[in-house]
Amino acid sequence: MKTRIMILALALLVSLVAFNACSSKKPTLYIFNWSDYIDPSLISEFEEAYNCRIKYSTFDSNENMLTKVKSSTQSFDIIFPSGDHVSILKELDLLEELDLTKLENYDNLDPQLLQKARSFDPENKYSIPYAWGLTGLMYNRQFVPDEIVASGGWNILGDSFFEGKNKITMLDDAREVIGAALIYSGYSVNDTSSSALEAAHNVLKVWDRNITQFDSDSYKNELQDGTTWLAQAYNGDAMQQMAENPDLKFILPKEGAAMWMDNMVILKNSQQKELAYKFLDFLLDADNAKRNSEYTMYPTPNRAAMEMMGADFIENKIINPDEAYLEKCDMIEYLGDAVRSIDQIYEAIKMN
Repeated sequence: MKTRIMILALALLVSLVAFNACSSKKPTLYIFNWSDYIDPSLISEFEEAYNCRIKYSTFDSNENMLTKVKSSTQSFDIIFPSGDHVSILKELDLLEELDLTKLENYDNLDPQLLQKARSFDPENKYSIPYAWGLTGLMYNRQFVPDEIVASGGWNILGDSFFEGKNKITMLDDAREVIGAALIYSGYSVNDTSSSALEAAHNVLKVWDRNITQFDSDSYKNELQDGTTWLAQAYNGDAMQQMAENPDLKFILPKEGAAMWMDNMVILKNSQQKELAYKFLDFLLDADNAKRNSEYTMYPTPNRAAMEMMGADFIENKIINPDEAYLEKCDMIEYLGDAVRSIDQIYEAIKMN
């Protein structure tokens, strides 16, 4: 009897070892994305469908993403950079040139948005548009009176109402911060002329008296509890938070806003390129893209998915501003070495 029990126990042990060995052989896809920027159920469904694991990590700024990608000993397979950083990653020879024959759902993308993407990826060779949006101001009306935000402009950041309160944050992103000051001063977010940057710098010196910190993630929670009263914010993030708290409101400033496009790219040193292609194609599926866009609250460049969206999404002017407003918005473009002038102003403001 004891012998039989020992044999059964040994058989069970062998089975467990074999099971664990099989589990450990599952391919792992390493993905690096912005926080709150994908429907988690899609991750689970992909893992099940392709018998793999996804190691999902997040970043809160393009600059931090680039630093991690350049210094990490573990290569990521897929990352989600904004347009100007697609150009930077390409210059550093870090991107895989895409084989579009492996993407059956590529034709779902909107040709007009693919054309816009050529401002940073001239032949659409290295990146796939993932989402686009605008940057404005989110505030908690429990703490910010209506008359303070009545102007509807970027000038709210410098209002004396906030002086000494330490209740305003801006994004930890040089292009967004300097871009807001450029727009307020009547310039494009991509203008690096000395006159434009001097005007933006002078504006930021005023705003900086009210700014507590530069952060691209924690403001989402801090606006909820009153730690922050007003924050520079992405429109989709604002929609997510407003759905949870009716006291939160969002403004697309009347002067215009920075427009950006985030993208999916495969790194050249990816260890799972075939699986990476499958993941990209999975997200390009119209149904999946629709679900993902409804979760993130950002418009998708997937035309087939957008055609399936309900009126509440399509007609929401925070998500989809009208053409008259979009004419006041410039896509953040790659500036090459000229971006150093913007970075210098940003660092000076942060260190002040």
